[in-house]
Amino acid sequence: MVSSSFLKKLQKLDAHAKTIDDFRVRTVTGGTVTLITGALISALVLFEIMRYITPVMNSEIVVDGGKMEKLPIAFDITFPHIPCYILSLDVMDESGDHITEYDHDVYKERLDKTGVSIEQEKSKDLSNKAVKDAMGVVEEGYCGSCYGAKPNKEGADQCCNTCQEVQRAYADMGWTADSESFEQCLREGWKEKTEAQSQEGCRMHGTLSVNKLRGNFHFSAGRAFNHRGQHIHDMSKFLHNNEGHNFMHHIEHLRFGSSEYMLQKQKRTRSDLIVNPLDNTKWGNLQAAVMYQYFIKIIPTEFDFLNGKKTRTFQYSISKHDQVAGYGGGGLPGVFFMLDHSPMRIVNSEYRPTLGSFLTSICSIIGGLFSVASIIDSVLYRAEKMRNQSGK
Repeated sequence: MVSSSFLKKLQKLDAHAKTIDDFRVRTVTGGTVTLITGALISALVLFEIMRYITPVMNSEIVVDGGKMEKLPIAFDITFPHIPCYILSLDVMDESGDHITEYDHDVYKERLDKTGVSIEQEKSKDLSNKAVKDAMGVVEEGYCGSCYGAKPNKEGADQCCNTCQEVQRAYADMGWTADSESFEQCLREGWKEKTEAQSQEGCRMHGTLSVNKLRGNFHFSAGRAFNHRGQHIHDMSKFLHNNEGHNFMHHIEHLRFGSSEYMLQKQKRTRSDLIVNPLDNTKWGNLQAAVMYQYFIKIIPTEFDFLNGKKTRTFQYSISKHDQVAGYGGGGLPGVFFMLDHSPMRIVNSEYRPTLGSFLTSICSIIGGLFSVASIIDSVLYRAEKMRNQSGK
């Protein structure tokens, strides 16, 4: 049992001396101050709880290690004034060499004059695949002439059985193909079908997966081929037409990297960390021979989440330039995306305050407001008392 002397000594240490209830004075101003103090404490404590349970992203910039990896490119671009059978997509490296080793899942969608979809098909040959038409009836063992061109085929098959194969053989030779004079094109009704589509537009959308190297991917007209070390497109049908073809375009979206971070990102984390500046943008005019260039700086971006998961993606900044092509300044009509890679990496780490700092903040709020409230109440009480005394 604790001795009474010890309790008396402990009583002397009481820093919170109590007054007798008979000597306590309760006032209206004191009640008002108490209500306001309680409301402020409740609001600030609730705010502190929300701040504690809501993680935020802290960003820092570090040097990227130069990791060799694939760069996924997701795009959705509409060309309202150029038909799909003319439009082509090519990928090139920094030296200007045509890249063929890449994965893609790209679709061409034919559009009418009002922008309504007519037909969609997956592009197997991004270098320009004209509309896949019926070949008509041909004899068994038929071997069509290539009209002097040498097809770039493996093995002994040097036949051109379709209009598309003849055009490809001519493009590989760097020659201009007159489709109206080829038996294969006449049999397939190539002229009639291309004329029927001449007023259409084209939407290309899908994904590319290329090596993370400097280079470009571009949309242009006609099939591409190399001539004396230069990358050239057969643009005869594009430049010499009366249909008003041009490369005016609308970018619905253009994104680099995986979108996995959107799945991993907790809903309570801010979602404005990745910005795609070309989303929902338009550019171009009615002039045909114009080269539109987007210079894109790609920045690796990493997300570290509180649940231990990590994901890596990319964001980018852009500048752009256009010029008239082929009139002294060179260039090729089309839309070019020039890719460059930043040596720096942005690391976004999800962060939440510690439990200790949370409890410290709560105690500071409650104690601080009660102290300030007692001072205010004391000042108001004395002021009211002095006013009552002076009125007597």
